[in-house]
Amino acid sequence: MRLVPRMFAVLTAATLGAVAAVTLLSGPASAATITTGHVDVLDVDYEAGALSLNIKTHAPISPETDDLDPAGTVLRVLPSWTTTVPSGAAWSCLGPAGSTMYVAPQAYDANKLYAGWDTNDVAAAQGPIKLELVSVVSSPAGGRFTLYTTATSGLSVVPTFRLNSNTAAGCNVPVWPGGIGAATHGHGNWAFSQAGTYTLTFKATAQNGAGATSGNVAYTFQVG
Repeated sequence: MRLVPRMFAVLTAATLGAVAAVTLLSGPASAATITTGHVDVLDVDYEAGALSLNIKTHAPISPETDDLDPAGTVLRVLPSWTTTVPSGAAWSCLGPAGSTMYVAPQAYDANKLYAGWDTNDVAAAQGPIKLELVSVVSSPAGGRFTLYTTATSGLSVVPTFRLNSNTAAGCNVPVWPGGIGAATHGHGNWAFSQAGTYTLTFKATAQNGAGATSGNVAYTFQVG
């Protein structure tokens, strides 16, 4: 994993197997640029009656952090991480077939951002968690964000859209369908239709207990 703090960074690189390990000598960064490695972008925590939404980073970064502040943190999707929208009605909400997408993929790749979500620190009595894409604060012209997962059905790969800013009929998914169960962790494809900077606002709300909420939390993605 590579973290590049914006100010006063002291980093050393090491190798752990086939994965690049980075040690942040001054402790967890309050602001960083994350380009590769296992990162739970939407990390929901519940403690003392309060729900929070932040970023969780995993080993080999040392020390790991469960509370990296999204404010000032930039998540990178590099120019070479492109694919094209498949043909078929199941994929149409990603955009026109054959059009380019920039994707941080669901499958682990040591050279790419392995982005996911995490509710492991949410007590079962508080779940499931309602997760919302509240707004696209800013994006490049024509820019759309989609978080989707894929699974194999027979000989076909089938997408499930978790969140989608596409406003075309039947495509907009502002709320994670069915919510995210407590004590879960997963990964998906984080897809962007255009290169540029995206500021996305998310919100997490406990659907049981006292209904604690994180409030609106803004994340920044630099694509391309």
